[in-house]
Amino acid sequence: MDNFQRINLKRRLLAMYAVIILPLMIISVFLLYELNVFCRSYDAIVRNVTTANKYSLEFKNEFDAVVYQMVARSITKDETDAVVGMKNPDDLITDAEQAFESLLDTTNSGQARDKIVSIEKLLSTLRKRMNDINYSIDSEGGYEENMESLDTDIRILTELIQERISEYIYYESESMEQIRQEMDEQRLRVMNMIMLSLFLAFAASIGFYMFISRSITEPVADLELKLLQAQINPHFLYNTLDNIIWLAEDGRKEEVEDIASSLSTFFRTTLSGGRDFIQIREELDHIEAYLHIQRQRYRDIMSYEIEVPEELSDYLIINMTLQPIVENALYHGIKNKRGGGSILISAREEGEYVYLTVKDDGMGMDPETLSYLRGIISGTIKPSADNTGFGMSNVAERMRLIYGNRCGINITSEYGKGSEVEIYIPKRTAKDDSRRIKSNKKYK
Repeated sequence: MDNFQRINLKRRLLAMYAVIILPLMIISVFLLYELNVFCRSYDAIVRNVTTANKYSLEFKNEFDAVVYQMVARSITKDETDAVVGMKNPDDLITDAEQAFESLLDTTNSGQARDKIVSIEKLLSTLRKRMNDINYSIDSEGGYEENMESLDTDIRILTELIQERISEYIYYESESMEQIRQEMDEQRLRVMNMIMLSLFLAFAASIGFYMFISRSITEPVADLELKLLQAQINPHFLYNTLDNIIWLAEDGRKEEVEDIASSLSTFFRTTLSGGRDFIQIREELDHIEAYLHIQRQRYRDIMSYEIEVPEELSDYLIINMTLQPIVENALYHGIKNKRGGGSILISAREEGEYVYLTVKDDGMGMDPETLSYLRGIISGTIKPSADNTGFGMSNVAERMRLIYGNRCGINITSEYGKGSEVEIYIPKRTAKDDSRRIKSNKKYK
């Protein structure tokens, strides 16, 4: 997977296309090959039968007729064309021999091939008997003798040749039927193979598509999460640095060291070595550093308390989850209330979830503002141009990216009495995270 991540997006998409298209191309080539084999075999038999039919219908009649003209008119075979306009019987035999010799090359049936061999032998015998009659005519032999040879030799031989041709056609037709049956059987096999191949190709394509998609979307989601985590309120940093400068100019060294130490803790937890998840105790250290710094500025109007059971401190939480909520409670709750107020951070467990609560007794919200903030948290409303509710939107969006719809944020408020924000997350420890990572690496 790590090596695959180094491949650029274009090549990943090409790989995905290849996994989808290549199996289809292989199936198509296979089908074309099988179809070509059967079509060629079928076409060869059709051509053979057509050729044999031609000689079955024409050869006997044409040959018997020309030899009869030779005997009746007492003309030799070389005179047939000039005297009666009929083809030389020698040429008729030669054409037949060539035709059946070519059929022998394209005939696969053993029985049909045997018939061709028998036809060739009969044609050879027929040539001899025809030459005997031709010699007799040339030697001025008797008419009766030649006519008897025509009846007892020529016509019997041409009839035998016609019978062998019919038998050849019969066996070739049987081969045609056999090929048809094989085509039906092969068609079923091919259809089953295609269905299986398409299923496997489809499954592989879906799997590879998910793999490719994950390899593309996971880094984007991680980047989006890190960008959201990096969006720290710059005014907090500016005000803290201004406060440090003011205290330094006033010679209050211990307070400078105290705030600088808290600021260091705050940013160390914020960065957290690039981790997306930290333990709840680390998140609370981060919040305490933040509130400690803020109390230096608002000591007269703000107090805070953190009450989280130690047994819940090992569970993991998304880095920078509570800070925007606490910041919201300070700036929109405590600061707006005359006389100030307090912030209470607490936690409890319930089933498979940990519930973390940030409660303040500040100004609270009217129903319209509360509805607006709930819309921002649900993602149905975008923060306004002045970034009101941006911190809460940030937290909600990161939780959706990580947990989906399994977790979320509940907010209640009453104007003049305060607000309460509760988030709930699944119980997950560093061990669970380590096992998940190892499992993913093994899977990848």
